Amino acid sequence: MLKTSAKTWEKAAEIELRERFGITGAKWKIIVALSIKEGITQKHIADMVFVEAPTLVPIIDKMEREGYLIRQTDPQDRRNNLIFMTKKSKDIVDPIIDCILEVRNMGLSKISKKDMEIAKKVLSQIVNNTEEFIRQKGENTDPNLWTDLQNKSQKTLVKL
Repeated sequence: MLKTSAKTWEKAAEIELRERFGITGAKWKIIVALSIKEGITQKHIADMVFVEAPTLVPIIDKMEREGYLIRQTDPQDRRNNLIFMTKKSKDIVDPIIDCILEVRNMGLSKISKKDMEIAKKVLSQIVNNTEEFIRQKGENTDPNLWTDLQNKSQKTLVKL
């Protein structure tokens, strides 16, 4: 049910974002990720949007052609490119987030405050449990990514 609820919310958001802005799901996720932290590698973006880095190559290529982002060689490691937003993508961050909030509010309608508090508690424990499992497997998690809320994108995406 957790995965199904997340996927149906994601599909609803993708439908709205495609209709309003002509942006596919992958594109809006990359734009929002970059609005949280710009000048990062493709691998970092992949971690933020929960996909494998090679999956992003054609999407980032297309977004660069469409003027949503630019790549710059990492001065510290010339094998990597750092990804930055353009004015075109910066101009639509807030409208994208507003759209996501509308879809989220629709999905959360008819749920009591008490039930939401229980859901938050359960979901937080699931995150803690799975992050601990990931660390035990020797993989890294970015604990500050979704908790060190610095901007509207982060606050919006974390808020249930």
